[in-house]
Amino acid sequence: MRSSWWALIGVVAFLVGSGSAIGASGANSFRTPSGNIYCAYEHYSFAPIDLRCEIRGGIKPLPPKPSTCNADWGAGYSMRQSGLARVLCISDTVYDPKAKVIAYRTTWSGGGFACESRTTGLRCTSPSGAGFFLSREHSYTFTTSASKNGTFKTVSGNIVCGYIIVSSGSYVECGIKSGLRPRPAKVSCSAGDYTDKRVGLKSTGRAVPVVCAGDPGPFLYEAKAWVLPYGDTWQGGGITCSSETTGLTCTNRVGHGFFLSHARWRSF
Repeated sequence: MRSSWWALIGVVAFLVGSGSAIGASGANSFRTPSGNIYCAYEHYSFAPIDLRCEIRGGIKPLPPKPSTCNADWGAGYSMRQSGLARVLCISDTVYDPKAKVIAYRTTWSGGGFACESRTTGLRCTSPSGAGFFLSREHSYTFTTSASKNGTFKTVSGNIVCGYIIVSSGSYVECGIKSGLRPRPAKVSCSAGDYTDKRVGLKSTGRAVPVVCAGDPGPFLYEAKAWVLPYGDTWQGGGITCSSETTGLTCTNRVGHGFFLSHARWRSF
């Protein structure tokens, strides 16, 4: 069963990761064919990854300006890889006349974000299922269910996780390149090979090391995995994974889970 799950994850990871050069620190700009909406996928090394889109004329209807905003209010929306989309309060702009044009009925994707260009407007979603819609007549934010399959990794790149969300339950499996510490007891595998680098968690039940595996698991799609910034959380199918400088913690709906870091790991 696990091998078929990873095959499904591979398809989604390819779709999510294609269409954008996301290597070095910087930003990738794109716009709609009308030139009314401009966006920037910002992946600077000194700041959390986010997607920011502005619409000429501002969002409609315009929410009341909060007292905490001392700049221009309502030019568009921004969102990180996890968390809700928020109204922009800015003193600059992502407007770029040389930005790549995303043709109608096509989708831009990068870092787990996806933006669908339509004649009616632009619809963007994040890896965690948050999103926004922009058009001349009406703009709004929304939340949806997280992607059915996907991969993410920690900022250090030492931990790579894959997830699948199905009606019968969810499953997250994380691999750590430096290995599980303490190392799981070595066993004789009737199928696959022994590994000391992976741990799995279902939406119910306790986390367990994956000690026998016939495939690379989440490492297979590391190149397509989006980065979960420190301080951010991924949620899906009753499982929550939070990234901190000290390590990654994943918890399911019944309170079981695991902590994973270079120095040690534990289940709870």
